[in-house]
Amino acid sequence: MKSYLQNLYRIAVEQALPEYCLPPHLSKIDASNGLCVLGAGKASVKMAQATHRFFGDKCFGAVVTRHGYTEATHVGNIEVLKGGHPIPDEASAAAAEKMLQLASECDANIPVLFLISGGGSALMSLPIDGLPLATKIDINRFLLGCGASIHEINTVRKLLSKVKGGKLGQAINGPHYSYIISDVVGDDPSFIASGPTVPDTSTPQQALSILKRYNNPYYEQVSSLLANVSNDSLANNKHDKPRNTQLPGEVAIIANAEQSIDAAIAQAKADGWEVEVIDYQQEGEARKVAQSHAQIALQALKEKRAVMFFSGGELTVSLNNTQGAGGPNQEYALALAMALKGAKGISALACDTDGVDGNRDVAGAYIDENTLQRSDALGLKPEQALANNESFAFFQRLDDLIITGPTHTNVNDFRVIVVNPVNTTP
Repeated sequence: MKSYLQNLYRIAVEQALPEYCLPPHLSKIDASNGLCVLGAGKASVKMAQATHRFFGDKCFGAVVTRHGYTEATHVGNIEVLKGGHPIPDEASAAAAEKMLQLASECDANIPVLFLISGGGSALMSLPIDGLPLATKIDINRFLLGCGASIHEINTVRKLLSKVKGGKLGQAINGPHYSYIISDVVGDDPSFIASGPTVPDTSTPQQALSILKRYNNPYYEQVSSLLANVSNDSLANNKHDKPRNTQLPGEVAIIANAEQSIDAAIAQAKADGWEVEVIDYQQEGEARKVAQSHAQIALQALKEKRAVMFFSGGELTVSLNNTQGAGGPNQEYALALAMALKGAKGISALACDTDGVDGNRDVAGAYIDENTLQRSDALGLKPEQALANNESFAFFQRLDDLIITGPTHTNVNDFRVIVVNPVNTTP
């Protein structure tokens, strides 16, 4: 079952690969005068490669991806930059400066193609004037560990950035196209990579409310900075243009979690499985969601149903141990195993489609009816591992981590629970 579920995960990931989902949109672009390509996110290099295959050396520009994702320095005339993720770094700031410069210097008769995917918020990070990069990095680190949703995190990021919240798009002189691989629940393009090319309606008051809600230690400092930011300004952006005006060009979601999950579902159905979708857009604390899903699975087991339950979305983790290793999908899997208590005939896989779950380069984890028994034999304490945010070490000892390497796309979580009562086949 482990290998079967990994294959369903592979099918889901392939559905969202740039070489599959991007080319149908490129024919809309007139690149006779050239094409400026700007991109940010974990899929940016693959998206640039698909674009270069389509247009050839008419393309120029730059994209930024995560450190370690590629050794390439160029895709044709498109420069490949690297930055920090999930925590931005100085390279992330340099990449944002580069994107802003290229966008503002591009002639009005040359269209700009923005290639946006999950991870772009950290990879392209340029703070507003008066906010040191080190402070912005600390704010990001805090928000990622306090249980805030991605919508809350990116609301703050947009107000503290010179490129996010439509500011990069407003720097250009002509038309542009934004083709987006969504990693955000609800697929709102203004929140994917913090919407660098999409008109934004977020307010300083909203950002401050979020920082205050989670007791962010930089609340007072940020409050004084945002006091000078009005809704019709660009936070001291040197490419100052009216905020919230409609930007030219097309904005399109070209891949999302629902499409990927449906591709895996089609395969499961072809193999004879009954299938149910719990939620394409699941949000919430990983361990709490796991407990809820466990009850659904146990009820199906009680009814002797052979069924697969799929879910997507984005879960969060509240850190009790900031030095802990793991991620939302690993914590979900661990909490699920604990809630199932070794129930016979239930197994599950939980992975992030970008191949990176949390702060370790693993996609997620697998559990089955033997997980707790095997962990007990190794002297592992699942309750302690969960409390200390040490799910990575737990599954590493069991050899049940799912390791894929970079997938070069990102449409958020892929989770599947299999209920297969003893001596029952689909």
